[in-house]
This record gives sequence, structure tokens and C-alpha cells, in this order.
Amino acid sequence: MPAILTIPGIGTFQPTFDRINICSDVPKADLDQLLPVPQLQVCSHSFKIEKQRGKRGSRLVLVCLPDRKALELLREYEPVLGSYRVTIVEAAFDIDVASEKEALFVRDWLACHLGKINHERGYITFVDKQKTGKRLTDAELKKRGLFDHHTIYLEHHKSAHNLKIYIRNKKLAEKRFGSTITRLEWTSKRSRAVKAHFGGDQLSDLINADLEGYLRRFLVLEQVDYVDLGRLLAPKTLRKLTSTSRRQGVIPVVRLFRDREYRAKRVAHLAIKVLEHRERSQPKEVRSVAEEVWRSSPAQLKGRFRDAITKMQAKRRTRKLTMRRNKRRPLTMKKLEACFTKIPLRRNRVRLRKARPQRP
Repeated sequence: MPAILTIPGIGTFQPTFDRINICSDVPKADLDQLLPVPQLQVCSHSFKIEKQRGKRGSRLVLVCLPDRKALELLREYEPVLGSYRVTIVEAAFDIDVASEKEALFVRDWLACHLGKINHERGYITFVDKQKTGKRLTDAELKKRGLFDHHTIYLEHHKSAHNLKIYIRNKKLAEKRFGSTITRLEWTSKRSRAVKAHFGGDQLSDLINADLEGYLRRFLVLEQVDYVDLGRLLAPKTLRKLTSTSRRQGVIPVVRLFRDREYRAKRVAHLAIKVLEHRERSQPKEVRSVAEEVWRSSPAQLKGRFRDAITKMQAKRRTRKLTMRRNKRRPLTMKKLEACFTKIPLRRNRVRLRKARPQRP
């Protein structure tokens, strides 16, 4: 029985491989004659053979489908490839949606709750242009099955293992597209990263790869507890207020500030806003779109607080020893981690019902 991972209220992940690069020592002209290129193009979204620049060999660029038939067909011709290795693998996890508006909602929800293991950069970025800085035209977007919306990156595109979230049309065979989806996509670049995440850089390793285990290993969903965060940042200011006024007509704002949980939330939101505006490097057209995301994204908040803690520690080293001793309750990443709660995934199993025999 295959297992499917679901986020309650959001959707079910459908795992698949997207783009796969295979570098071979065999020249392109030989592979064009020895490989069944038309069959590979039929059972995949796209397939092409490129000549490597400055090298003798060739590069196979394959956009795989969930059935992995193209990989199985390539394995039958594995001796033809000679000495080869898989250098780039894109592991994609799609959530089906009914409309473009729903796809944006799912994308923003994931961005507001998604973390990343070993998040080196510590913040997220919104990208709506190519690497060259040019925007795609409507014709280019339609040709690639994309929408004119931002792609959210959790790492730099040059990193060995990066994660991005975006919406697109589902890829079908022979360069066709289907319904709208929201996609989580991890990209492993270079043979070392591929071996580390898929157990090897050969075709059999990808065919036998457990993408469900991959998702459970790398997907981190968290939710920030603003009350705990506010108490951690300002414990002295959240003492119980003793009001001397007994008037009945107290305005609602004053009544709210008597609640310690409300004051803790205000402290947390203010600290997040100050840190973000100090370090913000997003363009002006993205700021209004990203505001809801950076206020609640675990990856964004941890990155900003990590930078702030590093700067405070650097300043603390320059002070006198007596002043350092008087500093109590320093903010650390370990204390900050306690303010984030995990969101569990639900594991559904699909049971195949046997057809009942018809009565005579």
C-alpha cells in the first residue's frame, strides 16, 4: 500500500522527479545513434542530449514524470552510457489546487510555515526574473507552463541543496501541461549532493529512491508562538499590571494592554518588524507581497534573530568583564527554538479495493 503525506486543510503531496542531468563520457553523436531518443521523448516531459563545453563527453537532460518510465528505459541502455554519473536531481512534491488563487494561498501558507534543515543563508527571497535579470514574456511563461508570480527561494540558486516554492501547470508527456499545482522543489547539484541525498549517482539509485522518506526527512513545518517569543524577549515588561483606576468606561485599547499575552504578542511583532526593516534587501514591489510571509516564516525569523544574536555577541566581547557578568538571561538560538512548534504531517494509506465477482 503506497503511503501519501498530507497537510490537513492544505493538500496532499504527490512526489516526482523533475529535471535530471546525467553526464556521460560518450560523445553526443554516438548517443544520438545508440539511444532510443524518440521513445524517451514520448515517456517523459522532455529529453535532449547536449554536448559538454570544454569536455569530450555529453550531457543528458531529462524531465521525468511520476511513473519514472524514462529512467527505467535508460537503465535498459545503461551499457551505452559508458562511465556516467547523475549531477543534478530535482525532487518535486506537488499539491493539486482548483485555481490560481488557491495555488497562491497554498504557496504563501507553505512559506509562512516552512523551515529548512541546515539553513545556511537564514532568510528567504522572492524572485520573479531570470538569472540574467530579464522578466519572462507572456509567451515564454505559457511555453514553460509558469505563472507571472514570484518564486520563493530558501537558499541561493548556486547552493548544492536548495529549496524553492512556486506555482505552475503540471508537466505531462511530450512537453504538454495539465492542471495548476503548487510545487515544493529541492535541487541537489553535483555528484556529492546527489549521493548524499539519494544513496548514489546511478540510474538504479533514482529508480529505487524513496521520495516519501526524502520528504519526511527534509520537510520542516513549524509555527511560531508569539506569546512565548514576547516573554523571551522582554520578561520584565510583562509583569502583571495593577490599575489604580476603577472607572467603568475604560477604552478597549487600555483593556487589551492589561492582558499579558496580548502585550507579549505586541513585543514579539515589534521585534520582528525592527529586525526585518534593519536587514531588508527586497525590492519595493515585493515588500507588500512578502510582509505576511516574513512576519511568520520560521526560516526568516530564525535567520534574522541569528544575525542579531551574532552581532550582540560580538559587541559583548568588547565590553569589560564586570559588565558581562551583570548581563543576565542572554538570548540564544536554543531558547529561540522553544518558541516554534512542529506541525505534524498526516500519513494516509491508499487501499486498492478488489473487484467483486458479478453474480450470475
